[in-house]
Amino acid sequence: MIKGVNKKVIEINRPDSAYFERAVLYLKPDVNEVPLHIAQMETLDYFNTSEKKKKIDKSWLLFLMGAVSASVICWLIFYFWK
Repeated sequence: MIKGVNKKVIEINRPDSAYFERAVLYLKPDVNEVPLHIAQMETLDYFNTSEKKKKIDKSWLLFLMGAVSASVICWLIFYFWK
């Protein structure tokens, strides 16, 4: 059995992009029209949100650098104390 699907779609084509060819956004069933500025804001918000998720938490790196620095300073003090 084949089921028919009736969806409203916004397709964004970027053939000049180095990574993506196109993006497809599916509208909710109760939405008839989307003003251009709202569609642009929603798209930018979506991509900015996904970009933030990819960022790595660097607090552990700062802790590690501090621990290594403290160890080196302690080693230098005890080495030259003699």
